[in-house]
Amino acid sequence: MLSRSLRAVALLFGAVSVALPIDAQPKATEQTARRAPTVSVDSSTRMLVIAPHPDDEVLAAGGLLQHLRAAKGALRVVYLTDGEGYREGVQAEAQDHLIAPTVSDYRAYGHQREHEARAALRLLGFGAGSITFLGFPNGGLTRLMTTYWSEHRRAYRSPYTRLDRPSKSETLVPDAEFRGEDLSEELAQIIGDFAPTMILVPRKEDQHADHCAAWFFLSDALGAVRRVHPGLDVDLVNYIIHYYSWPFEDDAPRIPRPPGLNGGVSGWLNVPLDAAQAKVKGAALAQYKSQMDVMGWFLIGFARRNEWFSRPAPPRVALPVRRSVCDAF
Repeated sequence: MLSRSLRAVALLFGAVSVALPIDAQPKATEQTARRAPTVSVDSSTRMLVIAPHPDDEVLAAGGLLQHLRAAKGALRVVYLTDGEGYREGVQAEAQDHLIAPTVSDYRAYGHQREHEARAALRLLGFGAGSITFLGFPNGGLTRLMTTYWSEHRRAYRSPYTRLDRPSKSETLVPDAEFRGEDLSEELAQIIGDFAPTMILVPRKEDQHADHCAAWFFLSDALGAVRRVHPGLDVDLVNYIIHYYSWPFEDDAPRIPRPPGLNGGVSGWLNVPLDAAQAKVKGAALAQYKSQMDVMGWFLIGFARRNEWFSRPAPPRVALPVRRSVCDAF
């Protein structure tokens, strides 16, 4: 699902070429990208990728995942939602272009995006054992950070699927419902079981509310795990996908750094892709037919010769919060 800012960009320009704001920083040159430090992986790397929706893992890290595969590291991708609540996508997939999608249409769309995720990761060299779907509500994660946190009130009900809990096949915590504490507990369980050495998660500045919320849920879960295992050593790495018109200021071979956004405590980290790796990333993104049909320009805009990451300061996040900082997006 597109954030409000990106939806406006898509409607206004309808293409990859988008003008820079007047006060934006100059784009990163190829020389700048080549000088930047990188994210290193090897055979000992156990990478956990937190993806709010199916396709985020390839958009952000389709190249890095190829490096991980070549190094024979381990991968677990956790999809917080199935991306089922994308109305325009549901309408586009219907042969008669539904004006008013039904509950069944949204549920079927979520299953389709799950199948596409499996196909995309298979193309990158990773099997079904690398994938976990949690099935929480697309478009509802910020509500789980605040109002729908605990069992003190009834669970959140998706306005799209009319469900108030993940399917049994997606449930890790017994009797899990659409409540924030259940999502945080499931993430903590995954971290404890998988024992990652590196976690990729969206930045809190990502302007899609589900992406922003993913940072807070992961931080809360990681804090819970560290209270039990104080010696846990995890390399926490951020990615960003939705940030104004970035990265569509131009169609250069390499993506510029997000203008006006700092690189965290590490500075921006550049992962280079050669031509073959960029092609494979594009092919993996093409597996997401449901997304290509409505915003192919957006997906392919990330299939270039590099990817940008950053490292955050140690998170100090405890959920729930009274008011979500993500609601403004």
